[in-house]
Amino acid sequence: MFEVTTDLTLVFERLIRIAGWEVLFSTVVFAAVVAVTRVLRKAPPILLHALWGLVLVRLLLPVNLASPLSLTSLVSRLPSAAGFESAWISGWRMGIDPPIQSEPRTAASVGSARPPRESSTWIWLSVALWSCGVAAVGGRLIMRRRRYWRMVQSATTIRDPEIFVLKARWKDRFSIRRPVRLVSSSESPVPFTIGSYRPVVFVPGAVLRQKDPKLVEHVVAHELAHIKRWDDLLLEFQLLVSAVYFFHPVVWYAVRRMRAESERICDSLVLSRGGLSAVDYGRSVIAVLRLNAAGGSTPIPAFDSDKRSLRVRMESIVKTKSATARRGTVVYSLLAPIALALFLLPLASPVTPARQSQVTLDNPMPGSRVTAAWGPMMNPFTGKEAHHKGIDIVGGPGARVLAPADGLIKVATADYAGGADHGTVIILDHGSGVETFYSHLGSLAVAGGERVSRGTVLGTQGSTGKVTGPHLHFEVWVNGEPTNPGRFVADWR
Repeated sequence: MFEVTTDLTLVFERLIRIAGWEVLFSTVVFAAVVAVTRVLRKAPPILLHALWGLVLVRLLLPVNLASPLSLTSLVSRLPSAAGFESAWISGWRMGIDPPIQSEPRTAASVGSARPPRESSTWIWLSVALWSCGVAAVGGRLIMRRRRYWRMVQSATTIRDPEIFVLKARWKDRFSIRRPVRLVSSSESPVPFTIGSYRPVVFVPGAVLRQKDPKLVEHVVAHELAHIKRWDDLLLEFQLLVSAVYFFHPVVWYAVRRMRAESERICDSLVLSRGGLSAVDYGRSVIAVLRLNAAGGSTPIPAFDSDKRSLRVRMESIVKTKSATARRGTVVYSLLAPIALALFLLPLASPVTPARQSQVTLDNPMPGSRVTAAWGPMMNPFTGKEAHHKGIDIVGGPGARVLAPADGLIKVATADYAGGADHGTVIILDHGSGVETFYSHLGSLAVAGGERVSRGTVLGTQGSTGKVTGPHLHFEVWVNGEPTNPGRFVADWR
């Protein structure tokens, strides 16, 4: 039971560190998008929508996503970025393994002590708080969406022949093949669409009571534009990301901007089909906002009544291009974010992962059992929490220690310069920046300068140095930094 709890603690710690790097990376992308959108204030809404979408996409990408053409690679090549490689580019490793503490390498291995329960308290507390937050925020979002579905289910299907013909005409203009149902009631003063594969358009009773054919057509056409773009499916994705990263304000801001730009895109889509007056359409948008204000209900986020947002939307309506001109704009607006995504989204090291993948290691003591895993644990000699930089394994008396891969013996000594607490030590260089470290050995079967093959006997398990019992302390170093051996040895994954 204790081992299961320890494994879960390590998994949760890893996930927390991944989430931390995702938050940091998404914040970097957010800052870049803010800068770009400030410069491109007059840009088409479809371009701005795609740019804000990059913030959410970054949260779904692996933390170790790398590219030689990325912003990270460019910055790392600058003369002033001497410390950038270790501080940032290789930082993606922290999303996989816990960070290495700054304790000197001469510190003693902590033997076979178990990780203390109190060392994992903050991890379990973080997981508990996050779970409560996801449940609260996600539950609230789900309840709001269910309220819209109940509103639609209790509404009356619109059977007016003129409106039916209107719907058919705009479905044909947008090449929509999915069945679309129009419903109406007085429960909400704001029109909306819900559902992706069998969408339902809600037309407020207040709109129908206006007896204004233009207003009805504008509302129906706008909602069908949302259906053409599968906006409700995109909304579900936005709600999911908002619930998972409820604590990250960048997510909420990006979602809000995407919703606003989505409205402008649909305005442009409707007007670009021709046949409608931009002035009349703009008046209809304002009329719907006034109905919402008169109804005294909470505005649907897409219908932002903020004066600046409304002004931008009205300007966009007036400047809508024809369908032919819009097609060129769409192509440009999609290619630009793709190019920016290839440059901006890969924020990890483009070098380290490839170098590490060249070396695979066997278990140096097959059949042994792990008594202390990589990660936080209590030092049995000081009683304080420390970061265990390797894995402790125990075999039978005099168990042989084997070379986990081909390599060159750099150190094989009973008088290790790194500190007597380590006892008898071997350091084996496997190339590609990967070295393995063995301490507390009982005997040596190799000497410095020897080349060994995978499976060669290096020595035996022992209790030399400062230990609590016979065992082997095994570390993997990548470019001189201790790294979780479980990433290299299949037995410990």
